[in-house]
Formats: sequence, C-alpha cells, structure tokens
Amino acid sequence: MIPLLVPAIALLVWTLLAEPAQGWLFLLVWAASSWLILAGSLESARLRRRVWLDQYLLADSRWHQLLRGGVLMTSWHLLIAALLALFMLARLLNASIWLWLILLAQIPLIWLLGRWMDVRLGAHVKPEVRPAVTRRLLVPLTMLPLLLCYLLLSLNLSQPHMGGIGWGEAVDRYLPDAQSAMALLALVERLYLLLDLTLQWALQNTLGSMDDSGALALLAWSLLLIGGAAFAWAWVRMLVGVGALFPRQGDAR
Repeated sequence: MIPLLVPAIALLVWTLLAEPAQGWLFLLVWAASSWLILAGSLESARLRRRVWLDQYLLADSRWHQLLRGGVLMTSWHLLIAALLALFMLARLLNASIWLWLILLAQIPLIWLLGRWMDVRLGAHVKPEVRPAVTRRLLVPLTMLPLLLCYLLLSLNLSQPHMGGIGWGEAVDRYLPDAQSAMALLALVERLYLLLDLTLQWALQNTLGSMDDSGALALLAWSLLLIGGAAFAWAWVRMLVGVGALFPRQGDAR
C-alpha cells in the first residue's frame, strides 16, 4: 500500500506549500500526475485493443502489429491525462479537509479490493494479464463510491447565499481570487473557481423551487455530475497507474 500513498501524500504536501514554492513545483507535479494517469489509462486501452485484435486477426498478421496502439493512441491518452490532471490539481488546491479524508480513504480501499480481486481472478484469468485486468476492474468499482461521497460532500459544504441574484452579480460578489502566483496555474484555478461558483449559483436557484427554468436545473446537475466524475476518475486512475508503472511494487498479489 506504500506506493499508493506516495502520490497522494506528495499532492497533499504540494497543496500546503506556500508561494512561490508551490508555483515552482507545479510543472513537476502536473507532469508526474499526468504520467500516472496516462499509465493506467493506456494499459486499459491496450488491453481492450488486444482483446479485439486477438478475436478477429491472426497473430502473425501485419495489421495485428499496426493496430496494437502506438503514437496516435499514446498521444490521445496523454492529452486526456494532462487535462484531467490539470483539473484535479486545481480542485485539490481548494479541497477541504473532509475531501482529503475521503481521498486518502480510497487508498486502503483500492489496496484491499485489489488483493481480493487478484485472488478471485486467479482461477479464471491468465496470469500474464491478471494484474492488468484487476486494475481495469478496480477503476469503476472504486470510482463510484468516491463519486457518491464527492457529490454528497459538495451538496453539504457551506456556500455563500446566491439565491435570487443573477450570475454576473454572484461572480462579482463571491468569486474568490486564485491562490497561485504562477500564471498558468492561477488561470486554471480561476477557471475552476468560476465553474464551481456557477454550479453553486445554479443549484441554489433551482433547488426547492418549482418555478425555475428546467434548463438551469439541468445545467446545475450536469456540472455537478461531470465535474465530480472527472475528478474521481482522475484520482482513481492516478492511484491505479502506480501499479501499471511499478508492477512489482503496485500489483495486487
């Protein structure tokens, strides 16, 4: 379980650093987080591709070699990993102690569930792909409880009262300043804070009222669900990526 703790503790320490140290380390933290997310995501994509190729193509076919997944697949997953890592870091800069407790609780859950699944799959899955299959199944199984806890926490945290005022007025009054002094990180953090404020404003102006716009309610719940799913997916993928990059230390056995 120690390898899983390393990225989580490193991110926690990074969010607690004061400027300018936090800004100096941002690119390194972003690159490391993206690398871990990419490792888990790429392993899962290659596993799916391998199943498809083995089902339809001969092993010695030239197309079998070409379609395994190369630069194009890696580039696409790298772009997604970098964007998700950026969103996750912006969210962590404004995370409450309760959110951190939930995130850290994911580590023993992933470790214990991974060990249990590895034993259960031992009689059904080929040994050479069992660790990858275990990690593939761990993502949805651990992401769903994290997403549920994230949504419940988001709905119960204290928020400024924005009911009955326009979105522009809410932004002028309540949009906080970015903490980071680094331009890129400050921009991303500012965009996240704007998104979060928009979500709070939309929820407060639709919950408990039958007269508000259905489109506004749809926007509020969509932002809450999409943002929570992206954050939960990035966090779980990052932790699972430890096992994909360092199988001897991270594999569930």
